[in-house]
Amino acid sequence: MAKVVPFCGILYNQKKISDPSLVVTPPYDVISKAQQDAFYAAHENNVIRLILNKAQANDSQTENPHTRAARHFEQWLAEGILVRDEKPAFYVTSQSFSANNIKHNRLGLIARIRLEAFDKGVVRPHEKTFSQVKSERLGLFKQCHSNFSPVFSLFPDEDGAVYSLMQKAMEQEPKDIAFAAADGQEHALVRLTDETICKQITAALADKELFIADGHHRYETALNYLGWLEETQGPLPDDHPARFVMMYLSSMNDPGLIILPAHRVLTSLKADVVQKFAAAAPDYFVVEKVEEKGKTPEQVVAEIEAALKKAGHKTAIAAVLSGGLSPLVLTLKDGVMESLFGKDLERELQDLDVSALTMLIFEKMLGLKPEDLDDHDFIHYTTSALEVYNDVRSGRMAAGFVINPTRIEQVRAVARAGLTMPRKSTYFYPKVITGMVINTLKQ
Repeated sequence: MAKVVPFCGILYNQKKISDPSLVVTPPYDVISKAQQDAFYAAHENNVIRLILNKAQANDSQTENPHTRAARHFEQWLAEGILVRDEKPAFYVTSQSFSANNIKHNRLGLIARIRLEAFDKGVVRPHEKTFSQVKSERLGLFKQCHSNFSPVFSLFPDEDGAVYSLMQKAMEQEPKDIAFAAADGQEHALVRLTDETICKQITAALADKELFIADGHHRYETALNYLGWLEETQGPLPDDHPARFVMMYLSSMNDPGLIILPAHRVLTSLKADVVQKFAAAAPDYFVVEKVEEKGKTPEQVVAEIEAALKKAGHKTAIAAVLSGGLSPLVLTLKDGVMESLFGKDLERELQDLDVSALTMLIFEKMLGLKPEDLDDHDFIHYTTSALEVYNDVRSGRMAAGFVINPTRIEQVRAVARAGLTMPRKSTYFYPKVITGMVINTLKQ
């Protein structure tokens, strides 16, 4: 049973921060070094100093990005830059954006969710995580004792009841925060404090399964933080804030719910491995070469994306390879995944493009090991097929793989079956903004 409750969030004080766009960021895990520098320069109180503080040459166990983040956090609270609300609220947010040249709007409900182990079936993951990332984030939790970024989750909402309540609040209540970001996205936030409506939302979500869309590392780190607290302090009260995590909830029926593909690029591969892969591809795939001569990178990528889209619900993957090889569009032959992996891989996972990419291409054909797949420096992820192509053709990367986006019904089927997809199987767009609301884990 999901326990979804309002809470007293910590927000930027608009009397001191008049333009919220200068202090918010995307989640830490999609911020490049150049973006980190830009956010640092945007405002001295930008949340980047909390979620991704800069490393320094003389860092130590007692002086490092996490300890500096904690000092900033405490100082901003003391100075009134950040202020905690006195009355519990659900924070309803609106995010307007463009995707595929179409304007969209997605609503979110920021709330506290009681932490539950995944085997309870209340909160369900859909993909694997990186162990190194969870370890690093736990260090930040231990210093700051707060959720700076919400976990992004989805809930089934067949009758649209919760979505309707969120939509009504956004349309009828005065906006507590409203601003346009530099990327053109428009953001708004409404505090929902009416106890009757809050109780309606809590009751409506009580019997729902919550599916993590983005932020698996944050959720697992919250569980690890709770475990660490109980190891060091003993059993915590049932209502202790650390038994909860801040979560952004979207209805699965929200028309603004968009999933982009998460393409892969590999930093290094031996030349003979690439050649052997291309030679073996026809054993498992129907292979179509994409001619590059006389075409711009944009034209080549447009052909690749058109071929993948044409495949529909069939598994299709495009490989951009080094060594003078033409890009290949690989459409999986019928029955391949079942014959190779059917004994060990459930049907819900056999049908995923990312399963074929991970198990067939990466593990079987390229010989990658589990430690390779867990190495965030070896495998890079991007939503841009053009970036994949240019990275390989410039020599910066050894190989790139372009895929279709995972569909929402696939996410639901995998999560409900208690299974997990390979890492980075989905890219829900846009990311939930960081810095709108902060949740303390202290009593």
